[in-house]
Amino acid sequence: AWLVALLLAPLAFMVSVSFFEVSPISYDIVYEPTLANYRALFDGSGGFWGRPFVKALWVSYGIAAVTTLLCLMLAFPLAYLLARRSGRTFKIVIFLVLLPFFTMYLVRAYSWVLMFGPGGVVNSTLMNVGLINAPLGVFNYGVPAVVVGLTHAYFPYMLLTLYASLDGLDFTMIEAARDLGASRVDTFRDHVIPLTLPGIIGGSLFVFVPSVGAFITPRFLAQGKLQMIGILIESRVAGTYSVGYASAASMFVLVSIVGAMLLAFRYVSIEELGGA
Repeated sequence: AWLVALLLAPLAFMVSVSFFEVSPISYDIVYEPTLANYRALFDGSGGFWGRPFVKALWVSYGIAAVTTLLCLMLAFPLAYLLARRSGRTFKIVIFLVLLPFFTMYLVRAYSWVLMFGPGGVVNSTLMNVGLINAPLGVFNYGVPAVVVGLTHAYFPYMLLTLYASLDGLDFTMIEAARDLGASRVDTFRDHVIPLTLPGIIGGSLFVFVPSVGAFITPRFLAQGKLQMIGILIESRVAGTYSVGYASAASMFVLVSIVGAMLLAFRYVSIEELGGA
């Protein structure tokens, strides 16, 4: 009942609205099936890849992929270390990782602006001590800023998922492989990665999926220089109440994410993800 009320019903409504027009004046749905909303996604001047929806979609995929890869590279060594150690070390590290998440996500996103922005703490301090004459462009609003913000936001999901997978790893197998002459690279490639693949795929999904549809982070950290799909959808709804257009755009995102999940399930079963 909860799944039907909170997931399936809104999803079915979004699918249906994507095939109808909505009056921007009366907000009434015109129940005449049409593909106009889907055609509108690809309207615009310039080449195909330069149209707003296509460009926003690919930018979102690219940023989500980089964020996922960055979270994986940062979280895996730490998760491996935590799996080899327990007790006080584990508790302290987990506490430090989760400490910023006791605050609102909006506050955490804005804190990056206050830290690295043109008038932020870092630039102000460096200018006051005379090391620089003008603000550095370290956090000049754009793709790097959004990637850093999303990595900070979703890093714990990757870390905890990888830790749960590595915690069940039999490290005596790794020691046996080393004793039998396998190098560290061979051991990592042939033993650690295959045995922790469910955790890697699960953590990647937990980071990639919300990163594609991110809204708050690009809204604050891009400052209009970058348009991801979430920003595009919100602007069409808020500006012209193009609910049909927004529903059609959301369908593309939904189908692509489902496709990514089905591709992942070719290499790992849902039971393994649950066990991880």
